Amino acid sequence: MTDGAPRIHDQEVGAKLRELRLRYVLKQEELAQVLGVKHAAISRWERGARGLTVAMLLTIAERFGIPAAELLPERHRALPTSLPVSHHTPEEAAVHRVVHVLRARPDLLLQVMAFIEQQAVSDPSDG
Repeated sequence: MTDGAPRIHDQEVGAKLRELRLRYVLKQEELAQVLGVKHAAISRWERGARGLTVAMLLTIAERFGIPAAELLPERHRALPTSLPVSHHTPEEAAVHRVVHVLRARPDLLLQVMAFIEQQAVSDPSDG
């Protein structure tokens, strides 16, 4: 988004981060120190004023010993059950296989998302 308005999922992830911080009775300054960021970053994330990077989301999950998906909004945790039964193109079949693997290994979801993001950045003309 270019208008600077908070995105709903940033606000939801921020609320989950705040909830996690409070569960461990940490001040924003203490969490900032643990994560190696400035106090203002924690405040912006918790308010949803700025989104977390995938790398930071993984770092937070690792530091708290939780699955990264626990920080995501519920609607982003569930994977589609299947693609339509119609004739699949090779691309659709590949997506179906990825969904199947992710259903079995949801811990890989953020790695797949990071890979896709990296591919989009490395070759934006391919889209």
